[in-house]
Amino acid sequence: MLNPKTERVDYGLELRPPDGYELDSAIAATYTLDLDALLSVPVALCFHDTLEGEIQGERLALLEAVGQLNGRLKVFYQAGKIKLPGSYNRLFALLEPWLQPVMPGNVAYSSFHPKFWLLRYTAPKSPVRYRLIVLSRNLTFDRSWDLALSLDGEVSRESIDSAHQGWGELVKDLLLQAPSFEPGNVIRKELGRINWHPPENFRDPRILAGGPGYGRPLDMLSPNDSILVVSPFLKDSVGGVGALDELAQRAPDGNRWLFSRGEELDEIGPEKLQDWSCFSINTDVVDGEERLEMGTARQNLHGKLIVLERGQTCHWHLGSANATAAALGRAGTDPRNTELMVRLTGKSTSIGPGALLEQWIDEDNPGNGLFVKHQFEKRPESDGESDSDLLRVLSFELIKANWTLSAREAESDPTLFELALSIDEMPKLPEGLSVEVGLLPVRGSHRPLGNPICWTNLNINQLSAFLAVKITSQASAETEHLVIQTDLNLPAGTDRERRIIEQLVDTEDKFLNYIRLLLQRHPDKNEWFGFDSANGQAGALATLFGDSPIFEQLMLAAARDTEVLERIQKMIDRLEGTSVPVPERFAQLWRHFSPQKR
Repeated sequence: MLNPKTERVDYGLELRPPDGYELDSAIAATYTLDLDALLSVPVALCFHDTLEGEIQGERLALLEAVGQLNGRLKVFYQAGKIKLPGSYNRLFALLEPWLQPVMPGNVAYSSFHPKFWLLRYTAPKSPVRYRLIVLSRNLTFDRSWDLALSLDGEVSRESIDSAHQGWGELVKDLLLQAPSFEPGNVIRKELGRINWHPPENFRDPRILAGGPGYGRPLDMLSPNDSILVVSPFLKDSVGGVGALDELAQRAPDGNRWLFSRGEELDEIGPEKLQDWSCFSINTDVVDGEERLEMGTARQNLHGKLIVLERGQTCHWHLGSANATAAALGRAGTDPRNTELMVRLTGKSTSIGPGALLEQWIDEDNPGNGLFVKHQFEKRPESDGESDSDLLRVLSFELIKANWTLSAREAESDPTLFELALSIDEMPKLPEGLSVEVGLLPVRGSHRPLGNPICWTNLNINQLSAFLAVKITSQASAETEHLVIQTDLNLPAGTDRERRIIEQLVDTEDKFLNYIRLLLQRHPDKNEWFGFDSANGQAGALATLFGDSPIFEQLMLAAARDTEVLERIQKMIDRLEGTSVPVPERFAQLWRHFSPQKR
């Protein structure tokens, strides 16, 4: 069920279509976003493979995967919360149309916090299928201990909206922010007719959205015999634990277990947590993978779960919401954050607190389990969070502004560009804080915040909608990094995708590698990414009619899988008008297979 020793979820495998189905479209929601992680998603979605392994970089395989997913994926994330990448990848420019920043609310301490994937699959002469993946983690390479739920369902003829709370409204509201995303029209119509199948040992799945206008992401009864809470974060903005206190009242006379991060429990202190049996994630888990392979990266607790037990029945709530007032709300008030949770019901013997405690706590060997009984330690007094508060408020004002980047060709050289930034509603900088703005693709391009800001002598690869914003406190040197997605206006005829293709497919050898790549219908990922390496022009050209010839693979595709020929034709169409060299021998061969000639 939730045994960390035997039940590890592969993110990529969960994105793979069911047997016989293909991805039609998908939407995703996340709080923070890692562009490198997002680049790995097309491999899983389009080529039925895992996200595990090193797949970043500027690769032909990624170029093709991204191209196949264009127009079929939209990712909603909190504005400003793109992770600052260690290096810029030209392929990031191709991700811009997928992304839709979402304002977190009307106040600085609100968050757009749901984490989910909604995927639509189709197959010939088969009913449309959906998959909902609800996560606690963001779309990043974070290695923290997480909880994930995958629900499969089919579209029925009857509406079943009554089984859910705010879920349909949240998805429809998000899609309204992306009117150009054409698959959204179909998703909106089918959303209320999806019959979701619960996982083993569970029944009655209910999808619960929370936030202003959506209500609370909880569906709880009281009183209960026991309650178990898993949450990495517990404090509200003033250090209180009001949400925990309210949850404790759900089981006023029963057992109450709390699982969190050790540092979070220590900051709160035992006095405020006296109603709970407190456990923290084992420090060997937090530091172990760091010692083995992860360098400075640490894995910690990121999963969220609330389990209520009454008699022989248990209810789970899992998803994005921490046990805080901002996430769960208070009696009579909606939460400040936008969240998504799923409620599942089952028998206590299978899914109750007792079963979870047995899996997570090694009673025979104290200290060896995933969680250990927490030993409180007094933490040094904080000097206050005035800088943090100021940084957060200013960050909110910055992402709320309308940022526009306008490019024009340089008068001295038409191959170069000038880029001007304009800001609507220029935020006022509090005393003691400074803001610098730079172009994400260009190191050393940061300038003090102004209106406008101009950059010159830029090549086409340096034109990006992403700005790197750095906020610094002059008193404490504390910094906050934002990546803001702007409205990017390019001169007519400027085609960044075409330029990227020209640069990545710039020899006959690479062109033929691209063809060989496309002829692999369901390749092994390692093999697929191996097409980027070239063994010399002669060797590549020899594959036209030599060992494992392209000719024979084209013959098989023509007889068994004409979709492969369509993919090759689309690629050739994308290359038309570029400087990519198409070998004459291949061009002569392709005339016999092109779908346009059939």
